[in-house]
Amino acid sequence: MSTLSEPQSDSYAKLQRDAEREGKSLFKLSQRRLRFWKMSWVYLVLGGAALLLALPFYYMLVTAFKSTEELASFSVSLWIQHPSLEPLRQLLEGTIYLRSIGNSLLISGAITVGNLLFCPLAGYAFSKHRFPGRDKIFFILLSTMMIPGAVLMVPNFLLARDFGWINTYFPLIIPSFGSVFFVFLSRQFISKIPNDLIQAARVDGCSEVRLFFQIVLPCCRPLLASIGILSFLGAWNSFIGPMIYLLDESMYTTPLVISMLQGRFSNLENVQMAGSLLSILPALVLFFVFQKQIVNSFASSGLKE
Repeated sequence: MSTLSEPQSDSYAKLQRDAEREGKSLFKLSQRRLRFWKMSWVYLVLGGAALLLALPFYYMLVTAFKSTEELASFSVSLWIQHPSLEPLRQLLEGTIYLRSIGNSLLISGAITVGNLLFCPLAGYAFSKHRFPGRDKIFFILLSTMMIPGAVLMVPNFLLARDFGWINTYFPLIIPSFGSVFFVFLSRQFISKIPNDLIQAARVDGCSEVRLFFQIVLPCCRPLLASIGILSFLGAWNSFIGPMIYLLDESMYTTPLVISMLQGRFSNLENVQMAGSLLSILPALVLFFVFQKQIVNSFASSGLKE
């Protein structure tokens, strides 16, 4: 049986190594191509879904600046042939829209400030303090989240009537302080703050009030951003509460005035779309300014020990 000489065996080993290296390269190339096509399909599906979701907003934007003559045409167009600010003028001059924006800002601002103060405070108590019945009380609070809001509408109205709060902003603001969801979110976030940091502050003689405002709250900036944005948007878009408790038209909020546009401007869809467009501007501005903090609050778990 013939054997390979030493030069032949070296060349054979070299060819074998080159073949293995080329095979690995081809395998990596095929893996990259497969990953590319998979990601292409993912981006294609997500892009299509984004276009479908953006289409109503685009239609609202286009219709809000259409003239009445262009709107009267029977053809449905997604382009503006003659842009006009007349719908905005009719909206601002023919309704109390600007006043409703002020009312909504007042209610939303008060609710946001209350939640920013009370929810992290309650979350700090539930996460860093031990007291009798702490876990049971927290469990009862979480259980209230399973109660549908429609079940509490009549009892809340009767309670507000007995307090003399009908046609005031109190039944819209006071019950909204201390949202259970925000308390839960605060507890989960603050529980990740190292206990050594809090104990060190207490050893240095820091009071509980100072510890909360100067140590805990600065560590909760993503949490505060999330609570502020979600609380403001929830109060800004609230419709059922203002419809139940507010009787005076001058106290109406923006969603109520927008609902009135369907009656006063039933044949002017551009005016209705202009009102809807202006109503979402504060939400868009707040989201784009604080979107990083919102994502960090839900994606991260706070500080790691």
